[in-house]
Amino acid sequence: MRARMVLIGGFLGAGKTTLINKIAQEFIKEKVPIGIITNDQGQLLIDTEFIKVRGLNVEEVCGGCFCCNFPKLLDNANKLLKQINPQYIVAEPVGSCTDLIATVATPLKKYHGDQFSVAPLIVLVDAPRLLNNAFDTSTLGGYLRNHQAEEAEYLILTKIDEIGSDDVESLILKLKGINPNRKIIPYSAVTGEGFQDILGIITSDEETARKPVDVDYDKYAEAEAELGWYNGIYEFTAPEYDSYELSMNILKSLASKYTPSDIAHAKVAITNASSHTKISLIGNEFTIGGVKGSRFGKGESKLNFNARIVSEPEKLRQTIRETIDSCFKEKCIQYKLQFDDCFSPGRPNPTYRILDE
Repeated sequence: MRARMVLIGGFLGAGKTTLINKIAQEFIKEKVPIGIITNDQGQLLIDTEFIKVRGLNVEEVCGGCFCCNFPKLLDNANKLLKQINPQYIVAEPVGSCTDLIATVATPLKKYHGDQFSVAPLIVLVDAPRLLNNAFDTSTLGGYLRNHQAEEAEYLILTKIDEIGSDDVESLILKLKGINPNRKIIPYSAVTGEGFQDILGIITSDEETARKPVDVDYDKYAEAEAELGWYNGIYEFTAPEYDSYELSMNILKSLASKYTPSDIAHAKVAITNASSHTKISLIGNEFTIGGVKGSRFGKGESKLNFNARIVSEPEKLRQTIRETIDSCFKEKCIQYKLQFDDCFSPGRPNPTYRILDE
């Protein structure tokens, strides 16, 4: 029996990891084996950690998007097949990745259709961002987000609980203008509205059949390169601390140094022996991604920081280091920088790009 490969794309902060975790928990409840593959330009991903902490089977592709690391995507899928023989494998591409039909879905179907049933491409669209004209194609980021929505086979309008019902209707019309004749599912992670419809796509027999949508690779490369990507690990020890308060202080301090439109996504995860807390910042909006155990920690702990912000990389690195230093010192916490890296992604160079299927 072939495993069902499900690609869930969408821009940074659209809610992909939260949705994938909810899907996985639903399948586990029904005793259906599921594997997850995460993806990022860097390493030490908070999202992978978030999924592992919840006891799920996850592999990751680092150092570039699925399209540029197709063999690694396939290796990880085969690893999951050997380990747990999943009925479903949900793969989450880098949030700045597009052209997924030509570079991932079609190659999987064409060359590995004997192993995988490849589901239609699902793309999440952040409702508040769409409402705030973040899909304006005159900007680099808007061009990239617009193309992601344009090539989707199913569009999921996320975070609808954060906007009014009239706005939901107007955004559906807007998405129909970007990608006509595609099903649009309004979805709320808070209320669960739309979740069963999403599960219906995943569990159906429908396979990807969309022809690729043309993309300007020069603009695509520029859009990715305007972001600085920061990943860092900090170790610290404290008699007692509030993970929520510490994370919020760090993210609020960072937010004060940039305009909201420049903050694509920033995440802080704090882990100790008994708890795990994840908090996110998108623009000027804060979200609790998940808390496992108590929000109060003590003893040896780890802070993982991922940020994708419009910035020159070294400037971003220095800003984050100074932010961390200030926030830890304010709480009289001794810490050590274990590792950090900051860069701008290079030009996408897909393993495959199939346009004529």
